[in-house]
Amino acid sequence: WFILVYTGFHWFPLSFLPNHEAALEPHPQKVFCGIFSECGRKFLTASQDHTLRLFEVSGEGLRLLRASRGRQVGWSILDVAFSPDGRQALYCSWASAVHVFDLDGDGDAHTALELRPEERRFAVFSLAVGPDGRDVVGGANDGCLYVYDRQAQERVLRVPAHEDDVNAVAVADASGQLLLSGGDDAVARAWDRRCLPEGPAVTLAGHRDGLTFLHARGDGRYVVSNSKDQSAKLWDLRRPSGAAALAAARRAVARQSWDYRWQRAPRNARRATPLPGDASLLTFRGHVVLHTLLRCRLAPPGFAPALAAGSAEGAVLGKLVYTGLYWE
Repeated sequence: WFILVYTGFHWFPLSFLPNHEAALEPHPQKVFCGIFSECGRKFLTASQDHTLRLFEVSGEGLRLLRASRGRQVGWSILDVAFSPDGRQALYCSWASAVHVFDLDGDGDAHTALELRPEERRFAVFSLAVGPDGRDVVGGANDGCLYVYDRQAQERVLRVPAHEDDVNAVAVADASGQLLLSGGDDAVARAWDRRCLPEGPAVTLAGHRDGLTFLHARGDGRYVVSNSKDQSAKLWDLRRPSGAAALAAARRAVARQSWDYRWQRAPRNARRATPLPGDASLLTFRGHVVLHTLLRCRLAPPGFAPALAAGSAEGAVLGKLVYTGLYWE
Protein backbone atom coordinates (compact mmCIF):
# COMPACT_ATOMS: atom_id res chain seq x y z
CA TRP A 1 0.00 0.00 0.00
CA PHE A 2 1.14 3.56 -0.65
CA ILE A 3 -0.04 5.91 2.06
CA LEU A 4 -0.18 9.65 1.60
CA VAL A 5 -0.66 12.30 4.24
CA TYR A 6 -2.39 15.64 3.74
CA THR A 7 -1.13 18.92 5.22
CA GLY A 8 -2.53 22.33 4.40
CA PHE A 9 -4.25 21.98 1.05
CA HIS A 10 -2.30 19.17 -0.63
CA TRP A 11 -1.69 15.49 -0.11
CA PHE A 12 1.98 14.47 -0.07
CA PRO A 13 3.87 11.17 0.50
CA LEU A 14 4.99 10.33 4.01
CA SER A 15 7.53 7.70 4.93
CA PHE A 16 5.15 5.62 6.96
CA LEU A 17 4.70 1.86 7.05
CA PRO A 18 3.33 0.14 5.08
CA ASN A 19 5.07 2.00 2.26
CA HIS A 20 4.85 -0.47 -0.60
CA GLU A 21 2.14 -2.41 -2.36
CA ALA A 22 1.90 -6.15 -2.92
CA ALA A 23 -0.69 -8.42 -4.51
CA LEU A 24 -1.64 -10.74 -1.67
CA GLU A 25 -4.69 -12.60 -2.92
CA PRO A 26 -6.05 -12.53 -6.47
CA HIS A 27 -9.81 -12.23 -7.03
CA PRO A 28 -11.46 -13.14 -10.33
CA GLN A 29 -13.57 -9.98 -10.50
CA LYS A 30 -13.73 -6.48 -9.02
CA VAL A 31 -13.51 -6.30 -5.23
CA PHE A 32 -15.91 -3.71 -3.85
CA CYS A 33 -15.54 -4.43 -0.13
CA GLY A 34 -12.65 -5.17 2.19
CA ILE A 35 -12.77 -4.70 5.98
CA PHE A 36 -10.82 -5.81 9.03
CA SER A 37 -12.47 -7.21 12.13
CA GLU A 38 -12.17 -5.07 15.24
CA CYS A 39 -9.35 -7.26 16.56
CA GLY A 40 -7.48 -6.88 13.28
CA ARG A 41 -6.88 -10.62 12.87
CA LYS A 42 -9.56 -11.20 10.22
CA PHE A 43 -10.07 -9.59 6.84
CA LEU A 44 -13.27 -9.99 4.82
CA THR A 45 -13.68 -9.22 1.13
CA ALA A 46 -16.68 -9.22 -1.21
CA SER A 47 -16.22 -9.42 -4.95
CA GLN A 48 -18.38 -8.98 -8.00
CA ASP A 49 -18.21 -12.77 -8.38
CA HIS A 50 -20.81 -12.84 -5.52
CA THR A 51 -18.32 -14.52 -3.15
CA LEU A 52 -17.28 -13.47 0.35
CA ARG A 53 -13.79 -14.49 1.39
CA LEU A 54 -12.55 -14.56 4.98
CA PHE A 55 -8.81 -14.32 5.56
CA GLU A 56 -6.61 -14.66 8.59
CA VAL A 57 -4.08 -11.86 8.86
CA SER A 58 -0.71 -13.54 9.32
CA GLY A 59 2.53 -11.55 9.32
CA GLU A 60 2.68 -9.71 6.02
CA GLY A 61 0.23 -12.01 4.25
CA LEU A 62 -3.32 -13.29 4.23
CA ARG A 63 -4.39 -16.90 4.61
CA LEU A 64 -7.78 -17.85 3.18
CA LEU A 65 -9.95 -19.42 5.87
CA ARG A 66 -13.15 -19.87 3.93
CA ALA A 67 -15.14 -18.67 0.94
CA SER A 68 -18.93 -18.48 0.81
CA ARG A 69 -21.19 -17.52 -2.07
CA GLY A 70 -23.69 -14.80 -1.26
CA ARG A 71 -27.44 -15.27 -1.55
CA GLN A 72 -29.81 -13.12 -3.63
CA VAL A 73 -26.95 -11.10 -5.07
CA GLY A 74 -27.79 -8.76 -7.90
CA TRP A 75 -24.80 -7.31 -9.84
CA SER A 76 -22.49 -7.38 -6.80
CA ILE A 77 -22.31 -7.46 -3.03
CA LEU A 78 -22.35 -3.77 -2.11
CA ASP A 79 -21.27 -3.63 1.53
CA VAL A 80 -20.20 -5.93 4.34
CA ALA A 81 -19.92 -5.65 8.11
CA PHE A 82 -18.71 -7.77 11.01
CA SER A 83 -20.83 -8.44 14.08
CA PRO A 84 -19.29 -6.83 17.20
CA ASP A 85 -17.91 -10.19 18.37
CA GLY A 86 -16.39 -10.90 14.95
CA ARG A 87 -18.12 -14.27 14.65
CA GLN A 88 -20.62 -13.31 11.94
CA ALA A 89 -20.60 -11.30 8.74
CA LEU A 90 -23.45 -9.31 7.21
CA TYR A 91 -23.77 -8.21 3.60
CA CYS A 92 -26.17 -6.41 1.30
CA SER A 93 -26.90 -6.25 -2.42
CA TRP A 94 -29.74 -5.54 -4.82
CA ALA A 95 -32.16 -7.55 -2.70
CA SER A 96 -35.01 -6.99 -0.26
CA ALA A 97 -33.02 -8.50 2.61
CA VAL A 98 -29.69 -8.15 4.35
CA HIS A 99 -27.99 -11.51 4.88
CA VAL A 100 -25.91 -12.82 7.77
CA PHE A 101 -23.75 -15.94 8.03
CA ASP A 102 -21.50 -17.54 10.65
CA LEU A 103 -17.76 -17.29 10.11
CA ASP A 104 -16.93 -20.14 12.50
CA GLY A 105 -17.71 -23.80 11.90
CA ASP A 106 -18.22 -25.79 8.74
CA GLY A 107 -21.77 -24.78 7.85
CA ASP A 108 -22.73 -22.41 5.07
CA ALA A 109 -26.19 -21.26 6.10
CA HIS A 110 -27.14 -17.64 5.30
CA THR A 111 -30.02 -16.01 7.16
CA ALA A 112 -32.11 -13.34 5.43
CA LEU A 113 -33.07 -10.27 7.46
CA GLU A 114 -36.10 -9.12 5.50
CA LEU A 115 -36.50 -5.33 5.29
CA ARG A 116 -39.90 -5.43 3.53
CA PRO A 117 -39.27 -2.47 1.21
CA GLU A 118 -42.03 -0.73 -0.70
CA GLU A 119 -39.91 -0.49 -3.86
CA ARG A 120 -39.65 -3.47 -6.20
CA ARG A 121 -36.17 -2.63 -7.45
CA PHE A 122 -34.46 -2.33 -4.10
CA ALA A 123 -30.85 -2.12 -2.96
CA VAL A 124 -29.17 -1.55 0.37
CA PHE A 125 -26.01 0.40 -0.42
CA SER A 126 -24.52 0.61 3.07
CA LEU A 127 -24.63 -1.36 6.32
CA ALA A 128 -23.86 -0.70 9.97
CA VAL A 129 -24.29 -2.90 13.04
CA GLY A 130 -25.24 -1.61 16.48
CA PRO A 131 -22.76 -1.90 19.36
CA ASP A 132 -24.49 -4.96 20.85
CA GLY A 133 -25.09 -6.66 17.49
CA ARG A 134 -28.85 -6.54 17.85
CA ASP A 135 -29.64 -3.74 15.40
CA VAL A 136 -28.69 -3.77 11.72
CA VAL A 137 -28.87 -0.40 9.98
CA GLY A 138 -29.16 -0.04 6.20
CA GLY A 139 -29.40 2.82 3.73
CA ALA A 140 -31.35 2.12 0.55
CA ASN A 141 -32.13 3.40 -2.92
CA ASP A 142 -35.63 4.49 -1.90
CA GLY A 143 -34.23 7.35 0.20
CA CYS A 144 -34.94 5.53 3.46
CA LEU A 145 -32.99 4.47 6.51
CA TYR A 146 -33.86 0.96 7.77
CA VAL A 147 -33.29 -0.75 11.12
CA TYR A 148 -33.74 -4.49 11.59
CA ASP A 149 -33.96 -5.89 15.13
CA ARG A 150 -32.29 -9.31 15.12
CA GLN A 151 -33.76 -10.26 18.50
CA ALA A 152 -37.32 -9.43 17.47
CA GLN A 153 -36.59 -10.82 13.97
CA GLU A 154 -38.31 -7.96 12.20
CA ARG A 155 -37.81 -4.56 10.69
CA VAL A 156 -38.51 -1.98 13.36
CA LEU A 157 -37.78 1.30 11.56
CA ARG A 158 -38.18 2.76 8.09
CA VAL A 159 -37.27 6.43 8.11
CA PRO A 160 -37.71 8.59 4.97
CA ALA A 161 -34.32 10.22 5.36
CA HIS A 162 -33.24 11.75 2.03
CA GLU A 163 -34.48 13.03 -1.29
CA ASP A 164 -32.39 10.49 -3.21
CA ASP A 165 -30.42 7.24 -2.70
CA VAL A 166 -29.02 6.69 0.79
CA ASN A 167 -25.43 5.64 0.07
CA ALA A 168 -24.05 5.69 3.60
CA VAL A 169 -25.10 4.83 7.14
CA ALA A 170 -23.25 4.68 10.46
CA VAL A 171 -23.83 4.40 14.20
CA ALA A 172 -22.51 7.54 15.88
CA ASP A 173 -22.37 6.65 19.56
CA ALA A 174 -21.83 3.78 21.98
CA SER A 175 -25.52 3.61 22.90
CA GLY A 176 -26.59 2.83 19.33
CA GLN A 177 -29.34 5.46 19.58
CA LEU A 178 -27.73 8.03 17.27
CA LEU A 179 -27.78 6.94 13.62
CA LEU A 180 -26.22 8.66 10.61
CA SER A 181 -27.29 8.70 6.98
CA GLY A 182 -25.83 10.29 3.87
CA GLY A 183 -27.43 10.50 0.45
CA ASP A 184 -27.16 11.53 -3.16
CA ASP A 185 -28.82 14.78 -2.09
CA ALA A 186 -25.35 15.81 -0.73
CA VAL A 187 -26.58 15.93 2.86
CA ALA A 188 -25.75 13.93 5.98
CA ARG A 189 -28.22 13.63 8.82
CA ALA A 190 -28.15 12.34 12.38
CA TRP A 191 -31.24 10.59 13.74
CA ASP A 192 -31.93 10.13 17.43
CA ARG A 193 -34.12 7.04 17.79
CA ARG A 194 -35.61 8.43 21.00
CA CYS A 195 -37.20 11.37 19.20
CA LEU A 196 -37.65 10.37 15.56
CA PRO A 197 -41.05 12.10 15.15
CA GLU A 198 -39.24 15.42 15.57
CA GLY A 199 -37.17 14.77 12.44
CA PRO A 200 -33.39 14.69 12.12
CA ALA A 201 -31.44 15.71 15.20
CA VAL A 202 -28.65 17.22 13.09
CA THR A 203 -28.27 18.13 9.41
CA LEU A 204 -24.82 18.51 7.84
CA ALA A 205 -24.71 20.33 4.51
CA GLY A 206 -21.64 21.55 2.67
CA HIS A 207 -20.94 19.04 -0.08
CA ARG A 208 -21.83 19.85 -3.68
CA ASP A 209 -22.65 16.30 -4.78
CA GLY A 210 -23.84 12.98 -3.39
CA LEU A 211 -22.17 11.41 -0.38
CA THR A 212 -20.44 8.07 -0.89
CA PHE A 213 -19.60 7.13 2.70
CA LEU A 214 -19.82 8.17 6.35
CA HIS A 215 -17.67 7.03 9.23
CA ALA A 216 -18.21 8.03 12.84
CA ARG A 217 -15.52 8.11 15.50
CA GLY A 218 -18.05 6.51 17.88
CA ASP A 219 -18.07 9.32 20.43
CA GLY A 220 -21.26 10.99 19.23
CA ARG A 221 -19.28 13.99 17.96
CA TYR A 222 -16.91 13.55 15.04
CA VAL A 223 -17.91 12.23 11.62
CA VAL A 224 -16.07 12.14 8.29
CA SER A 225 -17.90 12.12 4.95
CA ASN A 226 -16.70 11.37 1.43
CA SER A 227 -18.42 12.78 -1.64
CA LYS A 228 -18.65 12.63 -5.41
CA ASP A 229 -17.69 16.32 -5.36
CA GLN A 230 -14.09 15.07 -4.91
CA SER A 231 -13.79 16.09 -1.27
CA ALA A 232 -13.95 14.60 2.19
CA LYS A 233 -15.17 16.63 5.15
CA LEU A 234 -14.75 16.38 8.89
CA TRP A 235 -17.79 17.35 10.96
CA ASP A 236 -18.66 17.96 14.58
CA LEU A 237 -22.25 16.91 15.31
CA ARG A 238 -22.42 19.75 17.82
CA ARG A 239 -22.13 22.20 14.89
CA PRO A 240 -25.19 21.57 12.68
CA SER A 241 -25.82 23.30 9.38
CA GLY A 242 -28.53 25.87 8.96
CA ALA A 243 -31.24 26.37 6.36
CA ALA A 244 -28.93 28.42 4.12
CA ALA A 245 -26.42 25.57 3.84
CA LEU A 246 -29.15 23.05 3.06
CA ALA A 247 -30.57 25.28 0.32
CA ALA A 248 -27.09 25.83 -1.14
CA ALA A 249 -26.42 22.07 -1.23
CA ARG A 250 -29.71 21.48 -3.03
CA ARG A 251 -28.84 24.08 -5.66
CA ALA A 252 -25.36 22.62 -6.13
CA VAL A 253 -26.69 19.08 -6.63
CA ALA A 254 -29.29 20.31 -9.12
CA ARG A 255 -26.48 21.81 -11.23
CA GLN A 256 -24.47 18.56 -11.46
CA SER A 257 -24.60 17.07 -14.94
CA TRP A 258 -21.89 14.37 -14.89
CA ASP A 259 -22.07 10.72 -13.84
CA TYR A 260 -19.27 9.53 -11.57
CA ARG A 261 -19.74 5.91 -12.69
CA TRP A 262 -18.13 6.45 -16.10
CA GLN A 263 -17.15 10.12 -16.48
CA ARG A 264 -14.20 12.05 -15.11
CA ALA A 265 -15.06 14.71 -12.58
CA PRO A 266 -15.33 18.26 -13.96
CA ARG A 267 -12.17 20.31 -13.41
CA ASN A 268 -13.99 22.86 -11.32
CA ALA A 269 -14.96 20.14 -8.82
CA ARG A 270 -11.45 20.20 -7.34
CA ARG A 271 -11.36 23.99 -7.08
CA ALA A 272 -14.83 24.61 -5.70
CA THR A 273 -15.20 27.25 -3.02
CA PRO A 274 -17.08 26.44 0.20
CA LEU A 275 -20.84 26.62 0.04
CA PRO A 276 -22.57 29.32 2.08
CA GLY A 277 -23.15 28.06 5.61
CA ASP A 278 -20.78 25.08 5.33
CA ALA A 279 -20.21 24.15 8.99
CA SER A 280 -17.62 21.39 8.43
CA LEU A 281 -14.42 21.60 10.48
CA LEU A 282 -12.04 20.69 7.65
CA THR A 283 -12.26 19.86 3.95
CA PHE A 284 -9.82 17.49 2.24
CA ARG A 285 -9.11 17.40 -1.49
CA GLY A 286 -6.69 15.63 -3.79
CA HIS A 287 -8.22 12.16 -3.95
CA VAL A 288 -10.39 11.02 -6.85
CA VAL A 289 -13.94 9.71 -6.32
CA LEU A 290 -15.02 7.77 -9.41
CA HIS A 291 -16.63 4.51 -10.51
CA THR A 292 -17.77 3.31 -7.07
CA LEU A 293 -18.81 4.57 -3.63
CA LEU A 294 -15.31 5.12 -2.26
CA ARG A 295 -14.98 5.02 1.50
CA CYS A 296 -13.30 7.07 4.21
CA ARG A 297 -12.38 6.28 7.82
CA LEU A 298 -11.53 8.00 11.10
CA ALA A 299 -9.08 6.57 13.59
CA PRO A 300 -10.96 5.30 16.68
CA PRO A 301 -10.69 6.95 20.10
CA GLY A 302 -7.40 6.22 21.81
CA PHE A 303 -5.35 6.36 18.60
CA ALA A 304 -3.55 9.21 16.86
CA PRO A 305 -6.10 11.62 15.31
CA ALA A 306 -6.14 10.66 11.65
CA LEU A 307 -8.43 9.99 8.74
CA ALA A 308 -7.99 8.17 5.43
CA ALA A 309 -9.85 7.95 2.14
CA GLY A 310 -9.61 5.69 -0.89
CA SER A 311 -8.89 7.13 -4.32
CA ALA A 312 -9.76 5.91 -7.79
CA GLU A 313 -6.11 6.45 -8.71
CA GLY A 314 -5.25 3.38 -6.65
CA ALA A 315 -3.94 5.05 -3.49
CA VAL A 316 -5.03 5.32 0.11
CA LEU A 317 -4.67 8.89 1.32
CA GLY A 318 -4.54 9.99 4.91
CA LYS A 319 -4.13 12.96 7.19
CA LEU A 320 -2.94 13.39 10.73
CA VAL A 321 -5.35 15.94 12.16
CA TYR A 322 -3.79 18.33 14.63
CA THR A 323 -4.51 21.84 13.36
CA GLY A 324 -7.85 23.34 14.29
CA LEU A 325 -9.17 20.27 16.08
CA TYR A 326 -8.59 18.85 19.54
CA TRP A 327 -9.51 15.26 20.22
CA GLU A 328 -10.85 14.51 23.67
